[in-house]
Amino acid sequence: MGESHHKTHELLNKHLCNILNLLHDGIYITDRHGNTLMVNDPYQHLTGISASQVMGKNVIELNQKGVFSVIVNPEVVATGDSVTLVQEVNGRKVVLHGQPILDEQGHVDLVVTFVRDITVFSRLKEEIAEQRSLVDYYQRQVSTIDPEEVFMDDGMVAVSRKTKNMLKAIDNLAPTDATVLILGETGVGKDLVAQRIHNKSLRASRQYLKVDCSAIPESLVESELFGYAPGAFSGARSKGKQGFFERAHRGTLFLDEVGELSLSMQTKLLRAIHDQEIIRVGSTEVTRVDVRIIAATNRNLEDAVSKGKFRDDLFYRLKVAVINIPPLNQRKDDILPLLRVFIQRFNNKYGKHVVLSSNSERALLEYDWPGNVRELENMIHGLVVNATTSRLSCNDLPRGLSSKSSCASISSDFSSYDIGSKPLKEIVATIEKDLINEALAVYGSVAKVAEILQVDRSTIFRKTRRGKPPSRRTKPKSKP
Repeated sequence: MGESHHKTHELLNKHLCNILNLLHDGIYITDRHGNTLMVNDPYQHLTGISASQVMGKNVIELNQKGVFSVIVNPEVVATGDSVTLVQEVNGRKVVLHGQPILDEQGHVDLVVTFVRDITVFSRLKEEIAEQRSLVDYYQRQVSTIDPEEVFMDDGMVAVSRKTKNMLKAIDNLAPTDATVLILGETGVGKDLVAQRIHNKSLRASRQYLKVDCSAIPESLVESELFGYAPGAFSGARSKGKQGFFERAHRGTLFLDEVGELSLSMQTKLLRAIHDQEIIRVGSTEVTRVDVRIIAATNRNLEDAVSKGKFRDDLFYRLKVAVINIPPLNQRKDDILPLLRVFIQRFNNKYGKHVVLSSNSERALLEYDWPGNVRELENMIHGLVVNATTSRLSCNDLPRGLSSKSSCASISSDFSSYDIGSKPLKEIVATIEKDLINEALAVYGSVAKVAEILQVDRSTIFRKTRRGKPPSRRTKPKSKP
């Protein structure tokens, strides 16, 4: 019996490594001092660490060298209990479950650590959290069914790729205190971008002030920006007045149309931005301010610098971070969402239910919009205010738009539908097919048409196939 038991013990020892290599989990065995005695093959595959890198080495030293972010051996030896930790090794997350092996006296002799990869589980958990966040967001949006909420993000429609990329750039620089220069044509929405930067910044709870530099008479710009001391000039307040810089202390100051400032005012503005100090008109006392500057212009400042109309040092001071807003005709995908936002806004304001026909929407898509988003908003405002019917056609659009070829309405000649010789169901199917084909010509994809018409893509495919002759199939030749 004793000899048989000895042979069994030898057999197990002979194949112990092979047995451990059959396990799915990684195995890492150390002695009570932390010296590495054995690792199995799954551990090496799991972590990317070969046995030759750790065999005979102490896990405490490996931890100090940064090979392991955490280790369980010291705590298992100290407590005599199992220990579970999460470790990062070679960019992977693994869970360590250390178990003590005790000797006859109850002291820890070995520590066997089971190692399991949880990288996939961690990523899955993060993805689930992101999906839950998205679900919660869309549930909140759907509950309102309000285009202003569905399409707009902090007052901005972001559907086209260019606009989405711009929003990413804004969200990246917003938390910093960097000076921002916003460039874009008149009417593209530079004030909305400036507001978003402030809202996403660490100063969001502080003051946000906008100054239209083009609207202030040149003689008053300095006193408006920097304020004035008591009795500084005739008509001045007896207690003096704070300027925009002081009022925006610890907040954000948006200088719109900064390119309209005179050269002398540019010099004073540069000093205020660079030194974060201002001097009120009629005073010699320096006042410290903490203001983040966002500037905007529709001018080509580089061209203005080359012509000596804008200071190069101020230009370089403002362009620490630059946001270029594309004109509306370069982000066509934003037009229809914007249009619907504005229609909903003015419908709510005036208690109307105005909608646009597909042909009129096509005309608006093809228009160049030289006045950008502002022109689109004002045009929709006028359409809703003057509407006498709920559905507006191309004839209701301003003359510059209604003359476009895209405004050609669906033919009113019903003879093409053979009314009188076909049943209503067949005529309606033909009209549906023509309408869908027209929409496909306008929007270019089945997915987009399905979205616009609020149907499944399969419905589009099915209805456009109506009337097509069945595909010809070659009949198999009969055997002689």
